[in-house]
Amino acid sequence: MVGSRGRLVVATFAVLVAVSACSGKSAPTQGSASPSTSLNITMPAPTSELDKVTWAVYREVASLDPIYAFDYPENTAVAAMCETLIRQQPDGSTVPGLASAIDTSDPTKIVFTLRDGVTFWDGHPLTADDVVYSLDRQRDPANGGYYGAVFQYVKSIKATADNEVTITLKQPDEALLGELSSTPGFITEKAYTQAQGAKYGTHAGGAMCTGAFKLGPWKTGGALELMRNDNYWDTSFPQMVKELDIVGAPDEANLTEALKTGEIDAVYAGQLSTLDQLEKAPNLNVLFGPSYATNDLILSNPSGTLGDPKVREALSLAIDRQGLIDATWRGSAVMPRAIVGPGTFGYAKDTYQAAYDALPVMTQDIEKAKSLVKDANAEGKSIVIGMSSEIATIQTSADAVKSAAEEIGLKATEKSVSAAKYIDFFTSAQARQGVDGFFTINYPDYADPMAMYGPISIPGGFNNYFDYNNPQVVSLLSKAQQEPDPTKRAEYVTQAQTIVMQDLPWIPLAIPYTTLVINKRVTGAPVSFQYMFGPWAAGLGGTG
Repeated sequence: MVGSRGRLVVATFAVLVAVSACSGKSAPTQGSASPSTSLNITMPAPTSELDKVTWAVYREVASLDPIYAFDYPENTAVAAMCETLIRQQPDGSTVPGLASAIDTSDPTKIVFTLRDGVTFWDGHPLTADDVVYSLDRQRDPANGGYYGAVFQYVKSIKATADNEVTITLKQPDEALLGELSSTPGFITEKAYTQAQGAKYGTHAGGAMCTGAFKLGPWKTGGALELMRNDNYWDTSFPQMVKELDIVGAPDEANLTEALKTGEIDAVYAGQLSTLDQLEKAPNLNVLFGPSYATNDLILSNPSGTLGDPKVREALSLAIDRQGLIDATWRGSAVMPRAIVGPGTFGYAKDTYQAAYDALPVMTQDIEKAKSLVKDANAEGKSIVIGMSSEIATIQTSADAVKSAAEEIGLKATEKSVSAAKYIDFFTSAQARQGVDGFFTINYPDYADPMAMYGPISIPGGFNNYFDYNNPQVVSLLSKAQQEPDPTKRAEYVTQAQTIVMQDLPWIPLAIPYTTLVINKRVTGAPVSFQYMFGPWAAGLGGTG
């Protein structure tokens, strides 16, 4: 069932937004769920070579092992180096990657024909054994990786020819194809990975993949240096950057200055309080594109005041989302209609867009909210908001929710923890004890709303902190997971979405953009969430 694993983004949310301020550039029109500025998918192709590009992530990369890549720095780095059988495109669609053909004619089998001429950085050819080993390594619980549950319906993964891999399923599973286009699907060289053992992906053990950049020097406390792979199989990419350095930049002020001086060339930014400054910098472009991400209040106490659906609806109606977007997103997000937005519509786009447009924009309605609280006999009842006063945007979000609750007759208190402890709300039932809700920036691993609603909605789902269980939703998502026709699958998912938005196990706050801040000397980057999973760096180069 979709939902056995979800995406925990939030850990890093604490660091990403720790110093964000509370005022900013003009945002979308009041109540708008549409972009206030044109969105980009990709930048223009490069026209010249560059010796080096320096790219920032919010902290140093900790591991290059795909089974442990579960956060922005690791995903960004591994996606520049390693590849999947199915490739995510900048628009969220998928195409064959390391596989030249994918046969799904049998609903319980996926047959991959491997592409000819692909080699690892050390010159060894990609084999079916490498693929089987990489995927089995992901699903083996003994390895302690993050993605084992993705393979829950897999019966076996076997090399059925020298250039062919067959996955046999216990039941049809359309979600697996999407997951294999993301981190669980990255392929490493079997012999090299086995030889390094527990050191694989570390500074001592390195990595061995097939991508457009290969691992160069990597020392603790320094940049992760990636060198152009001149033997890269995919000649459709220009490969006009000789060296790509990925550096940790946890301090917003230092990052801003380094971007303005050119010490750092680019960053996929989160919530930056300095976005106004960066937009005005003469050497920088600030671009917005579609994103898989969603900013929400996760509900976590079904036995508390918000266990009543009327009170949940009332709280949602009372929140001043536009004010919150103005304060924390600096115009780099729009009003939500649902938990996930159009950036996740990787297939059946018309079906998803029509269903999304049919939902109301989640604007404020205090009078209706007060009426719902009164009807629920909830006046004077209390809620507790999990937050961290050390993280400015979370403080702002918590204050907004507290104010909304109090304005409609509820009592609200904030339970503050340190920035370092904020992740405990996601990982510890004890930390969530008595907490009615806390905040997240979350995302699925591929462009499919099903990949987000499953973990939220299915009993036992990774992101189902509310013990939410609506049999209609479970049935619809189960049908979607087994439905090969994209339009029919989207119809099931959108029906589930309508119910979820009525039940509100999560309360959406904003739909963010992908925000790319990049030096004007550099081009060729995607301006979308592809940078987390696809060959985002292969197209980089100079503007001439």
